Amino acid sequence: MLNQELVYDIMYALAARDGREATLFGDSAPLAHEAFVRSCAGKAFPELWFELPLMGDPRFDLHVLTSRETLEPGTSFTDDETCGHPDLFSWFASAEDVRQLALSHDTSSGVASDPAVQLLVRHERMHEPFLERAGGKEAAAAYRAFAQRLPEGWFPCYTGVFPVRAASFVRVECIPNVHLQRAYASDPALLASHLRQVGVEGVANADDEIVARCHMLAGLPFQFEFQFDVTLDGSLGDTLGASTRFAAPSDDRDWKCFDAEGAAGELMLQVEKWGLADDRWRLLPDTVYAKRVAYSGKSIVAYCYPAFVKLRWRAGEPLDAKTYLIASLT
Repeated sequence: MLNQELVYDIMYALAARDGREATLFGDSAPLAHEAFVRSCAGKAFPELWFELPLMGDPRFDLHVLTSRETLEPGTSFTDDETCGHPDLFSWFASAEDVRQLALSHDTSSGVASDPAVQLLVRHERMHEPFLERAGGKEAAAAYRAFAQRLPEGWFPCYTGVFPVRAASFVRVECIPNVHLQRAYASDPALLASHLRQVGVEGVANADDEIVARCHMLAGLPFQFEFQFDVTLDGSLGDTLGASTRFAAPSDDRDWKCFDAEGAAGELMLQVEKWGLADDRWRLLPDTVYAKRVAYSGKSIVAYCYPAFVKLRWRAGEPLDAKTYLIASLT
């Protein structure tokens, strides 16, 4: 029977083998391993997100997500298994309408001891009690001010705080429903109007770069999401993210979408033309695997796949694109 630490090492090795460590992951692995060991709350193996830039020096950050369904209410936790957040995990283990609690480590920056903390929810009412515990009343108030500006049909799927970062802000991820996504794909003016409504600056009309690129993302056959940094007065910071989420693969053929003629491949070719990625994205289909392993006395499957591609802007200027690999057991 394999323990969590060994399973993690195997899963990372499978994603990074055949030269992909040097090209995609860089030298972040030792610190990421340390971060993983300090983030294993409960007995079930967590969900892992490997966050990789698609240009520049190869590196990665590590997100470790614990699912509510794997924890019993009343479970006690230690500092060592929650990276210093045992009380937050105790609250999470008894909370309703929550999905996952994430510890997100900036391992590419050499930090593994003070992660961001993020909550993924089933109902948006859980954000304020979480933020009060994780970031204080100011963080909860900032989210509340932002949430009042959300267009109807936007679901705030997660919030997070970043104690290690100098700037104080709340990160919020929002998913427009499928009807709005279709509307944005056909009407960029509506998209621009909704971005202005939540407080995004520099989107005066449908021809602006941010609107044009988000309009393109909305027209893809993938789920479309926005990410905002909300300052403590409720206004938006200068960083905006927009991402597409690929469905989990049912078999290897699903990843033909990364061929040049596939929807993901066409997107990545365009991102490369914009100068936001180099050709390393062509290695992403090679990170996909599904391997059967013995764990906790059962035969289960370890899997990995590229789940997101995210575009980012800071003060209206585009930044490098990122991808997120999701890996876990099923």
